Amino acid sequence: MTFLSETCNKHKYFKNGDWHTKTVYKMSNAKGDAFCPICAAQESTKKLEKEVQASIDQAEAARAEASKLEHVLLRKSIVPDQELLNASFDNYITDCQETSSNLKSAKECFAHYKENLTFNIFFQGKQGAGKSHLAYSILREINDDKQMDKSSLFVSVEEMMRLMKDSFGDKKSKYTERYFIDLLASVDYLVLDDIGAETGAIDSEKQATDFVQRIIYAVLTKRQHKSTIITTNLNKESIFNMYDKKLVSRMLKRPKYILFKNAKDRRKEDIPF
Repeated sequence: MTFLSETCNKHKYFKNGDWHTKTVYKMSNAKGDAFCPICAAQESTKKLEKEVQASIDQAEAARAEASKLEHVLLRKSIVPDQELLNASFDNYITDCQETSSNLKSAKECFAHYKENLTFNIFFQGKQGAGKSHLAYSILREINDDKQMDKSSLFVSVEEMMRLMKDSFGDKKSKYTERYFIDLLASVDYLVLDDIGAETGAIDSEKQATDFVQRIIYAVLTKRQHKSTIITTNLNKESIFNMYDKKLVSRMLKRPKYILFKNAKDRRKEDIPF
């Protein structure tokens, strides 16, 4: 590059009531085009500042999105038992071979989810054995894993149905049928906790209402290409008696079964009489 005798007319300063041109000489590039080195430096600085700001904005947006995903589990889950919010793999009590094996299976399921495999998990067995604990623990791992960058949600089906029915007489309630279907369909990983309890008749021959079945069917239909975790006390006969076959087919699509047949009911164990 060589300096030219031509000066840049953009570099002026005000003195003694008049504008004066600074003695800033232009240069020529390899093609012989003239340019001002100060103007070029200023343009380069502006470009760099824009790139840095864009990078900052992108990072802020990523942090905001990550925070949004993280808060779905913590803010939008329907968890009647608040103690469950502390559930994790680390504090799950293994007191027999079955609970140890099921903890291992739950951890393996999370590892497969990290590999982007899509499948449902079906926790089945007696109450108080730790089904909900392990289901929530999987969501906690997903929520805490920043590399997965996935949303998760835990919903008590019984409580969801109660909130939805309460909204019928409360126009200000956000817990409408559309709200729940859209929310449950939108998240990457969903736990439907205690399927069957919403009928209030686990040990009877009572069938789920058309309303209940319509809601669950709509959610599972929208989630056909996502992973859903279901916990239930129902056995095979009760499930097929309580729900329509098409709905059961949705529940049992691509299933990984984790069964509690022999584990103790820990809630009974805590009763001092």
